[in-house]
Order: sequence, then structure tokens, then C-alpha cells
Amino acid sequence: MPDRFERYRELLDSLSEVTPVVTDIEPRVAADGPVRAISCIGFPEPQYITGFTYGLSLANHPDWGGRARELCITVRSSEVEWSRIPARIVAALRGICPFNSGQVLGYKEPYVASSPMSSVALAAPASERIPPVLDLDGDHIEMIGVYPIFASERELAYSRGFDALWGLTWDRFDPLRTPAA
Repeated sequence: MPDRFERYRELLDSLSEVTPVVTDIEPRVAADGPVRAISCIGFPEPQYITGFTYGLSLANHPDWGGRARELCITVRSSEVEWSRIPARIVAALRGICPFNSGQVLGYKEPYVASSPMSSVALAAPASERIPPVLDLDGDHIEMIGVYPIFASERELAYSRGFDALWGLTWDRFDPLRTPAA
């Protein structure tokens, strides 16, 4: 397993061309393996931060069709905590949630103190520099993008469907924006 993590991290290093900060996140079930937040400050460009997870791909889910998944988030912010949100979600829901594109997830409180956002939408990765599937020497990992949203936007997706939320005009990189719904 350490070798797999190192290969994954090397691949992310080559994509981002920055030295990441790796943070271990305590998983709900320790026996399921580690959960790590990989924070790339200044990627895909200055004043942005991108966070990748490691640990979701250690689990299996019937929705995945045999292909492993990991999450990634890209926001315009200098707050490193935004990059750790996907790993915190994985640590809590790995083995329970399918993490499908078009899904919204909520939390009981804001993810980061500077923003009231307490939910996320899952879709394709935000940055075009992140391929939808990473090839880790034949081990294919599908990347699912994470977008912070407000509880009101989550409720819109629950009541009218994901496309109703995704069709609104909102800055998907700005975690300090006003609600779109």
C-alpha cells in the first residue's frame, strides 16, 4: 500500500508541478486503510488551491464498475482547509457513499470557518489539468470533482434535481460567493 500511495503522489506531483502538503485524516473505520488529504497550493494557478484524496480508492462500491475513485477540489482561496474537505468527507463516508457525479452531500455545520457552505456537489474535476481518469500503472482511478455549495443549493438539488443546481450561474471556484439559490 505505501508503494501505491507513492506512485499516486508522484503522478499528482507531475500534474501539479508543486510540492504538495500531505495530511492524514482519521478514518471512521481504521481497518479500511488510511485517508490522506493532498494539498497543492498554487495549482492550477496562483491564488488557487487543489486538494486530492487518497484512501477512497482502497474501498469498493457496486456503482463504480470495478474502477476505483478519488476526489479532488479546486477553489480560489489561500485557506488550506478547503483542500482537506474531500478527505474529511471520504474519512466519514467511505464504504457507505458511492460518490457519484451528480450527487450532493450535506454536513451539519460549515466546512470552513470563513464560509457558511456546508454541502458539496460532485461532478467532473474543475480544472482541465486534472484528467477524469488517472492511470497508475494500469490501476485506473476515476477523479470526481467536489464543489462547495450552500445548504439552500443542496435543497434545490434534492427537490428539483442536480441539473437544476448545475444549470444556475455561480462561480464554481469561489468558496466565498453568495448563494445562487
